[in-house]
Amino acid sequence: MEYIKRKVNRTLHLIFVAPSMIFIFFLAIVPLVYAIFLSFRNYKLTMPNGSARFIGIENYVSVIKDEAFVQSISWTLIFSLFAVTISVGIGLLLAVLLTNSEQSRGVRLLKSFLILPMMVAPVVSSTMWKILFGAVYGPINYLIELFNASAVSWTGETLPARLAIIIIDSWGSIPFCMLIFLGALTTIPDELYESALIDGASAFTSFRKITLPLIRNFISLVVSLRLMDSLKVFDPIMIMTDGGPSGTTESIGTMMYKMAFRYMDVGRGSAAAIIFFIIIAIVSITTLMLTRKEEVK
Repeated sequence: MEYIKRKVNRTLHLIFVAPSMIFIFFLAIVPLVYAIFLSFRNYKLTMPNGSARFIGIENYVSVIKDEAFVQSISWTLIFSLFAVTISVGIGLLLAVLLTNSEQSRGVRLLKSFLILPMMVAPVVSSTMWKILFGAVYGPINYLIELFNASAVSWTGETLPARLAIIIIDSWGSIPFCMLIFLGALTTIPDELYESALIDGASAFTSFRKITLPLIRNFISLVVSLRLMDSLKVFDPIMIMTDGGPSGTTESIGTMMYKMAFRYMDVGRGSAAAIIFFIIIAIVSITTLMLTRKEEVK
């Protein structure tokens, strides 16, 4: 009887897990395997059906030798560094300020207001920011000119364009970081802060000696998630600059998309996608290994 019960439980587990596994298989595993297959062929959308042939690693060599693609890798890594630092830093700061404030109706409304950017679709938020950053009629340039400063060409110069993309991505991801940290801060007992206050510790000392060590795992989690997400940046770049000026804001994702669908070279685009996948895997595994080392210590 016990054997039958275990067998039934195991079967039920498989039944409940099966839909998710099938979903992952057809929407993740199959496309990945097909992309690997295409990356070894000279497949272009402009070619006649059946004319694609196996060419080995030529697509990979071509992509790696492409200076624009190498530049996109560099910019993507730089973008991720700044975007993750800003979103995690400001998210943690807001969470600490909101946790230490009296939970009045105004504070609750402020929390709801700060969460709104996360609810806006990336395409919508990027379009909104594109209007705000408008060179001629944009509200941001209007405010700059009120202080007798020159208007900024947010899409015509490299540094302003990159800064605008970082701002757009950070604006949408700060609420996510803040929510995770708000939950993390509730796990810290108030008695620890009260003891520190009795011992004469300042607010900054309490934050450094109590808060940061106790939410270290949450910080590692948020950094890991944000890092993987920022490496895939796509919408702000395509809508705001389309990779300009002169390709200086092209990310790996936008380069991959343009190779495959704008330039119709699916073979090179698939090779770029596999390289992109490898980069994300390396960065993610490295982050997890560093986090694990910190936990061991």
